[in-house]
Amino acid sequence: MLHFVLFLFAALVAAAPANAQGRSGGILPGATAKDPVNIDAGKLDYFEKEQKLIYSGSVIVTNGPSTLKATRLIIFLEGKGDQAAATTNDRVKHIDVEGPVTLVSKDQIGTGDRGSYEKSENKVYLIGNVTLTQGENIVKGDKLVYDVTTGMATVQGGAAQGGRVRSTFMPKNQ
Repeated sequence: MLHFVLFLFAALVAAAPANAQGRSGGILPGATAKDPVNIDAGKLDYFEKEQKLIYSGSVIVTNGPSTLKATRLIIFLEGKGDQAAATTNDRVKHIDVEGPVTLVSKDQIGTGDRGSYEKSENKVYLIGNVTLTQGENIVKGDKLVYDVTTGMATVQGGAAQGGRVRSTFMPKNQ
């Protein structure tokens, strides 16, 4: 299950450094560094002074076999540079995704109210009504924190779950 969680939430790292094992890859799970990144949105606002890009209006990010859907995608950049270079690893300092957020990769789906990636911590967060599914297996909680460096994932329950994390694992059919 840990591999499943790691795989899903690497996607929220959109344009973050290569994964903890040092392998280069795409920005979404299952993608390679050679796969194009496509961002489709109703609007893109670029704020040069703040070094911030805001994609809004039914945002859809595709990279290889995976898709990320959200209401807004906000990318905060370090330093000055070309707006077109914003999806490269070296300039991204923080990413926020506002939802509902849905990530689909093969048979795996992650949903939540919002998410973020903090480069200084190298951590990915999915917050609010978090649901992870793979086939018939389901994990529900209120917050997921994934440490890209260590590969450790933590799911926490919230008030809506009575402070509990709920998991259902179905046996494989023989």
